[in-house]
Amino acid sequence: MTPADESWAIVDTHQHFQSLSDAAYPWLDPDRPEPLEGDLSPIRRDYMPADYRRDMAGLGIVKTVHVQNGRNPHDPLDETRWLSALARQEGMPDAIVAYADLAAPDVERLLEAHAGFPRVRGIRQILNWHDDPRLRSAPAPDLMESAQWRRGFARLTRLGLSFDLQLYWPQMDMALALARAFPDTMIVLEHFGMVADRTAEALASWRAAISRLAQAPNVSVKLCGFGLGAPAWTPETTLPLLHHALKAFGPKRTMVGTNTPVDLLFTSPATIIGIIHAVAMDLSDDERVAVLRSNAERFYRI
Repeated sequence: MTPADESWAIVDTHQHFQSLSDAAYPWLDPDRPEPLEGDLSPIRRDYMPADYRRDMAGLGIVKTVHVQNGRNPHDPLDETRWLSALARQEGMPDAIVAYADLAAPDVERLLEAHAGFPRVRGIRQILNWHDDPRLRSAPAPDLMESAQWRRGFARLTRLGLSFDLQLYWPQMDMALALARAFPDTMIVLEHFGMVADRTAEALASWRAAISRLAQAPNVSVKLCGFGLGAPAWTPETTLPLLHHALKAFGPKRTMVGTNTPVDLLFTSPATIIGIIHAVAMDLSDDERVAVLRSNAERFYRI
């Protein structure tokens, strides 16, 4: 088998479109302090299906999942409406993960509105908490333990929505408790757990935490965001981390993604796909198809 074979076809479970020419994306504001990703100026531009198709040409992507990208965050439905119209025009994305503040008093109404769009499959609310404010996204380290937030989370399954989980390893035990409290809610850990600190001590803690989180059968993992927190990443240093995540969750609960355009800050599309191929190289044909494509098709129902 070679990467040209059908068994190497990829569902990109984590990509973003953006149109700065007609909407606000506060996370891309040039006056914002430099974030985890570093200098964002190279991606402070429109990134549309034509750009994605150009970047991914010949790399085996067959379907995509768009994860909320902070468009007009005070009106979360705007991004869903915009993406739904884009999908009708362009045939992509195949699925949408929308944004909602699950602690908001009126979140049920917003979730019902999101679920009314045929391509919406899940919700992401970034939960990253770090002592360094530059690396912090959530208003509190333990938001997922809040009773009000959990009331919003509890509404996901009834509406057929999954949850994209983005946090750092010190929060993973809270996430494990959340997953066990809501065993019917499908959760996927993004960016293989946001390994922002890659010292030997931090990596040992991440390995232990991600292995514990993988004990919850309703949690899967995405292998994507390879440069987040490590802009100088290389396949040689990153591949062992991806193999650990794959071993922890197994080939039936592992998916892949490109995190474009964000990860284009750090490397080329071919290098991103190359490390995805490297992860899958030693799997059986059935396991490879599951990791690269069929797990995502099942999880996001595409």
